[in-house]
Amino acid sequence: MTSPSSCPPRPISEECPRMPDAISTRTLVAVHGNFASAAWWRDLVARPPAGWQVLAPDLPGFAGTPHDGDVSISAYADWLGAWIAERNLDRPVLLGHSLGGAVVLDLAARDPGRYRALVLAASAPLTGLVTPEENYPVLEMLRGTPALLEMSLGALFPSGRPEDFGTYVEDGGRMAAAHYSGNARALSTWSVDPARLSGLPVLVMGGELDALITPDMVRAQAQALGVPATVHPGVGHGFPQEQPDVFRAALATFLDSLP
Repeated sequence: MTSPSSCPPRPISEECPRMPDAISTRTLVAVHGNFASAAWWRDLVARPPAGWQVLAPDLPGFAGTPHDGDVSISAYADWLGAWIAERNLDRPVLLGHSLGGAVVLDLAARDPGRYRALVLAASAPLTGLVTPEENYPVLEMLRGTPALLEMSLGALFPSGRPEDFGTYVEDGGRMAAAHYSGNARALSTWSVDPARLSGLPVLVMGGELDALITPDMVRAQAQALGVPATVHPGVGHGFPQEQPDVFRAALATFLDSLP
């Protein structure tokens, strides 16, 4: 692992992780959502909960990373599983935001014993997320229209844009062309059986002002998984970045409860 003093600028495939303290023996893998990148987790990587290190990859085709395979949730989960295996991570906790929630759900459902827990932040519903057909032309318009992309991403942060918002817009604009409609199509045909996750500790969170993954969706997901739902007031889809300290505190409480 690269030390903080020698950490180069972020490679296209992975955020440079903070060097863990001597007591840090557990790992949380944070997975971004659609039109996003590892940069969304930069604060959490730099200031992880005590006793943890946080690693945040860029999924294939996001933020300029190479992509030559299927545009599907299962393909992203395949890639993430291989990324984790390459690093010999011992039962990491998987954190997924939005589309990233579907990715970590898909991966964990294959073999829950490989993972310590799941954290779902404004995650795609267990039954998938259908985008109305009339919205697909708008998704394609986001490609090559920075002002429209900035406006769309800005709506995810109703309480205020994060400090790194400019990077979010830049990284979103470097997403692979096939992803603009492809990711929405992928989410519309994806689902996971909650019974396959039985026994795995799960934290389900959402934002009160989220118009994409509404509080009702968050509560329904939590109910299907047999756990409580936490809906943070006054924030939207990007609540982990809108209020990073609040998010980190809720995350730390959950992580401290794990065996």
